Amino acid sequence: MNVIINYFYRMLENRDFLFLQIMVFLAAALLAGSLFLLFQRRNYLTERLEKLLRGKKPVEVKNAKLFDEEAQTGFTAKILAPIRNIIAPADFSDQKKIRLRLIQAGLRSRKAYTTYLAFKVILAVIFPLTYLTFSAYYTLTPAAVTIAALLALAGFFTPNLVLLHLIRKRQQIMSRSLPDALDLMVVCVEAGLGLDMTFKRVGDELRPLNKELSDEFYLTNLEIRAGKARNESFKNMAARTGMPDIHNLMNILAQTSRLGTSVANALRIHADAMRIKRRQVAEETAAKSGVKLIFPLILFIFPAILIVLAGPAAIRIITQLFPAFGG
Repeated sequence: MNVIINYFYRMLENRDFLFLQIMVFLAAALLAGSLFLLFQRRNYLTERLEKLLRGKKPVEVKNAKLFDEEAQTGFTAKILAPIRNIIAPADFSDQKKIRLRLIQAGLRSRKAYTTYLAFKVILAVIFPLTYLTFSAYYTLTPAAVTIAALLALAGFFTPNLVLLHLIRKRQQIMSRSLPDALDLMVVCVEAGLGLDMTFKRVGDELRPLNKELSDEFYLTNLEIRAGKARNESFKNMAARTGMPDIHNLMNILAQTSRLGTSVANALRIHADAMRIKRRQVAEETAAKSGVKLIFPLILFIFPAILIVLAGPAAIRIITQLFPAFGG
């Protein structure tokens, strides 16, 4: 125990030693994170390859629901419900916007709305309270109160950032399989299937590879079968995903259904346009890589090269010329 206390006091007294420990910790954390991302990427590719080689599994569509049924009772629900009522928007349109954002992130549970609003309040209280607990041990200054207010704002908007990250991640996952879905739709339509059965067939075929996109196709088919108008079902799918590509696809399908034009030709043209767009995005990303490499080169690689090349000359100048100038 004394060894740990002495080590702690040594870190507090010696700033250089503390800085060295922090740098070692950050280096180890970055190395572990890099290895984790590397193996996770390999596992994703291996899993996708195994799904393609193994063939189609039995389709499970019972979980594809607009809202997952969950129990609204229990200890957690009793705690979160009053907190939600503190900041829950009174306007129904604002509530609808929040629920739509949650659905776009894949959070279809009815309890997700309560949990999201409750976490905004909890984090807005915990962040400043934790800071004030440690700062009040020394002195409570106006600067500390200002920092606590900023931490409260940060805690209040942290769930928004997490939700935005989940939405973008889900959209990226769906965008990977969207070209395959378009090709399947073209094949199904040319084989003589209608749009209703095409959506169901594409949803069944995509389920082993992309559950998120498969659920959206299946939900759209369920809405059409339930009696909702096709145009409205297409708009709902575009709203649930929040992706411009799917929004354009739904507009094309609605327009072909209204005008009676060939669906196969429209889908084929749209698929070609999407491939061209994806190629242009890839070329744009490759062109930006040169500019993004400037900062790592200047901050990390250039100083090391400068030390290696100019270091020996600088040492000779310091050891030989400076004494001569000093007399």
